[in-house]
Amino acid sequence: MKTHVLWYAMGVVVVAGIVATRFGTRWPSVYYMTGSSMEPSVAAHEYFLAWSPAGDLSVGDLVLFRFDDGDEIFHVLRRVVALPSDTVSLDSGRVVLNGIRRDMPFRIIQPLAWRSQLALEDNLYDWGPWIVPPGSLALLSDTRDMIGWPDSRFIGFVALDDVIARATRTVTGRRLR
Repeated sequence: MKTHVLWYAMGVVVVAGIVATRFGTRWPSVYYMTGSSMEPSVAAHEYFLAWSPAGDLSVGDLVLFRFDDGDEIFHVLRRVVALPSDTVSLDSGRVVLNGIRRDMPFRIIQPLAWRSQLALEDNLYDWGPWIVPPGSLALLSDTRDMIGWPDSRFIGFVALDDVIARATRTVTGRRLR
């Protein structure tokens, strides 16, 4: 009797694995957040789970994208704030998508740090509107005054082909969105 239960349990685990990985086409990875650029959503030094490939994306998703700074390639976690053909802007750090202010987590630590010579616009907290081109996304860090680290305010739109995974949960089980 115990052997049947063991085989049944193993079968359930195998089927669950097949379903979870979408028949082996999607795989989870564990990542480590090195800095505070995505706080309050993901804290510095927190581990999180991401699925690759990212699949269908929605505004508000957290994604990892490949960023090549010339010397090194990084996998950077950012929030999707606009999809292809959307119009996006920032108003006092808040995302305005297609003319509607969106409620997304963000923070500003130093309100006076609103300028950066590296930014595409004069003001980090108030800019736009920008229209997202086909095959691209607008991505932002949740900490709006992270001056110079890659998001769309500094590097422009990110190609969908550069998105490598979608973050879904911390390793403690807290849902990310």
